[in-house]
Amino acid sequence: MREQVEAVCSRCKPVSDSTEVNKGHGRIETRRCEVFAKNYMIDDEKPWKSLQTIIKITATREVAAKGTTEVRLYISSLDTLQPFNQYIREHWGGENSLHWTLDMVFREDEQRKRTKHAAENFALIRKIALNLLKKDKGKESLVSKRLKAGWNKEFLLNLIQF
Repeated sequence: MREQVEAVCSRCKPVSDSTEVNKGHGRIETRRCEVFAKNYMIDDEKPWKSLQTIIKITATREVAAKGTTEVRLYISSLDTLQPFNQYIREHWGGENSLHWTLDMVFREDEQRKRTKHAAENFALIRKIALNLLKKDKGKESLVSKRLKAGWNKEFLLNLIQF
């Protein structure tokens, strides 16, 4: 399927083409979003019955006169009129925010679990724990709440009550 998607992006004219430029933090980021209708593609892929659009994002980043370019391809069940550049940026913003929070609260980037499914299992546990900590209405930081839950059995039991 990837080859078909790449072929559509290289051979066909996009239905829409938009570009966003962001400047800040010493860098210039440009994201070009090209949206293609699915009808350019052979639809023999059963798992993708609701496929409507193919999206190609070309992201260019310039930092201190050095540039990098990355091309990402997406498929979607939404129609071609959607603001995909915005949707994809918001999605990754949420993902990055979650990762940053997990790293700050649980020092996730420093974890060294490598045995079998340990890393995946602990990542899931950390996400559950993060949601429990966020449920508490106290004004402490999430790190403080995590430490408090480890030291105070009553607070911990209050967090995990349904």
